[in-house]
Amino acid sequence: MKVVLKPIAGTAEANLDRAREEVIRVLSFRGDVTGAKTEGSKIAVEFKVNPKWDLTPQEKVSYLMEWIPAKVKSVFKVLSVSENSQ
Repeated sequence: MKVVLKPIAGTAEANLDRAREEVIRVLSFRGDVTGAKTEGSKIAVEFKVNPKWDLTPQEKVSYLMEWIPAKVKSVFKVLSVSENSQ
């Protein structure tokens, strides 16, 4: 799965490590971050969802689209959450 974030302040490059750490904190038991990279002014953080989290892929995306913005809104704007890394 992938979440695309835009920093509220500063550049994507300057906030790359912070974005990775924020997503690790927010996901907690739900998954593990596998990578993070800048895409222009945005940051894409890829993660693997815990297989024991028993929801359909669509339910996971829907849940995370509500959960992640609520937890990172002071630092990042969440642009998208997707099931795959397209």
